[in-house]
Amino acid sequence: MESQRTDINEQDVEMEIDLELQEDLADRDQEQQQAEAIDWWMEVCKESAIHGMPYLARKDLHLLERIFWLAMIIATAYSGISSCITQWQRYTDSPVIYEYEYLFALRSFPFAGITFCSQYDELPANIVNKLIEDTWSSEDSDSNDIELSPEKLQYYADFLHVLNALQYDNLHTLMPYENDTAMQKLPLVSMLFELLPKRLRRRPKMVNSLTEMGLCRTSSQLANFGFPFDKQLNQNYTDPIRICNYFHDCNIFIKPVLPDLRMNLFIHDVNEFLMPHDRRTLNIDLADKDIQGISVLLNSLSAEDNVRNVPVGYRRCRYTDENYLKYYSVYYPSLCRMECRIDRALALCNCKPFFYVAGPKRSICNVRQMVCLARKKWLEKPCDCMPLCKEISFSFSETIKNDEQGSLFGLNRSYIVSQSLPKMGIKRRVIFSTDQLIMSVGGAIGLFLGASFVSIYGLSYLLMYYLVVKCNYRPNRIDQTPN
Repeated sequence: MESQRTDINEQDVEMEIDLELQEDLADRDQEQQQAEAIDWWMEVCKESAIHGMPYLARKDLHLLERIFWLAMIIATAYSGISSCITQWQRYTDSPVIYEYEYLFALRSFPFAGITFCSQYDELPANIVNKLIEDTWSSEDSDSNDIELSPEKLQYYADFLHVLNALQYDNLHTLMPYENDTAMQKLPLVSMLFELLPKRLRRRPKMVNSLTEMGLCRTSSQLANFGFPFDKQLNQNYTDPIRICNYFHDCNIFIKPVLPDLRMNLFIHDVNEFLMPHDRRTLNIDLADKDIQGISVLLNSLSAEDNVRNVPVGYRRCRYTDENYLKYYSVYYPSLCRMECRIDRALALCNCKPFFYVAGPKRSICNVRQMVCLARKKWLEKPCDCMPLCKEISFSFSETIKNDEQGSLFGLNRSYIVSQSLPKMGIKRRVIFSTDQLIMSVGGAIGLFLGASFVSIYGLSYLLMYYLVVKCNYRPNRIDQTPN
C-alpha cells in the first residue's frame, strides 16, 4: 500500500511539473510575441523617413506629444493622398488640350478627297431590259427565245430601281422581295456595276469603289478597300496625292459623262474612306442645284510629338499605325466604322452587306438577310471609333451659282472644286504626361510626408519581412516534458 501511495505522489508531482513547464512556455511565447511587436513598431518608426514617425518611438516624450505627432502624420497623409488622387483624376480626364496655332506660309496640305455617288432618276430602258434578260430569262423559261410576261418585266424592273438606290440605311426597301427565292442568290455587285458602267471622265482619275452609299467613284487613297474584284487584273489605283500650299491653291474640274445622272458630292480627307453623315465629311446634293463652283476651307488638327507618349485611352485618339482592326491593315475612323458594322451584321443575321468588301467572303447577305438587318435595326447602336490624332476636315466656304454665260459655254453640269487654306489651325498639346504624373505624385508625397521611393521601399521590405518570416515561420519546439 505504501508503494502504491508513493507512485501516486510521484505521478502527481510529475503532472504539476508538466503544467508548470507548459505555463512557463506559454508565458515565454507571449512575452516573445510582445517583444517582437514592440521591436517591429520601434524599428518601423526609427527607420521611416516620414515626418514625425521617429517621435512616436521615443519613450522620453510625453504621451500628449506622441499623440500630437500621430495626429500630424494622419493629417499630412490625408493631404498627400488627396493630392495624389487629384493629380490622377487630372491625368485621366484631360492630359491633352486643344490650342490654336499659327500656320506658317510654307506649310503644305493635301488636296481634298472627292467621292461622287450617282444614280439614275429613271434607269434607261435598254440597260434594264438587257440586265433582266441576262439575269432572269434563262431561269423563268426553258428557252431564251420566250419573252417574259409584262408583269414579270415590271417586277424585275422595280427591283433594279431599288438596287440602283440601295444604301446602308435603306435596306428596308427590299422587303417586297424577301420571300422570292429567285432573288436570294443574285450577283448584286456585278448587277450594280452593269447599271452604272461609266459616270465620270478619267481626268481626274477616279476609280470605282463600293461604299455605304452604293457604287461610287472616288479619289480616296483607300479606294482599294472598297474594290470587289482582283486589284492586279483591274488597275483600280487613283492619282497620287496633290499637295497645296499658300502659294498654289488646288482646284479640280469635274464633268459627268452622262448628263442625266443625279449626283451626290462628298468631300473628305483624301486619306480617308467615304463616311456619309459624318461631321468630317461634306455632302452636297447636286440633283436640283445649278452649281458651277464649290469652294471649301481646310481645317487642320495636328498634334505635338509628346501626344504619342500618352496612353490611347487618355488622349482619346489614335495614329494610323496604332491599328487593332481585323480586316484592315491601317487604322482610320472610316475603316473602323465599317469593321464595326460588318461584325454587327454578322452577329445579328450571320452575313455582311455586299457593299462591304472586307470581312468574310462567303457570308454575303442575300435579300432576305438584308431585310433581317433592317428589322433588327443594325444601325441603332453607334460604333466606338476614336478619331485620328492628326486629321483634316473641311467646311463650305462658298458656292458659285451657274449663270447664263456659263450655260452658253457648256459649263452646266460641270463642277469646279477649289480648296483654300486657313491661317490658323488647332493643335493637340500635352499638359500632363505620364512622367509629369509621376513627378506630381512624388512631389506631393515628399511635401506632405517627407517620403521618397527609397523610404517607401524600406517600409515595404520591413512589412514583408515581418509578415512572411515572423508570422508564417514557426520553428519546431523541443518537447521538454520528461519521460
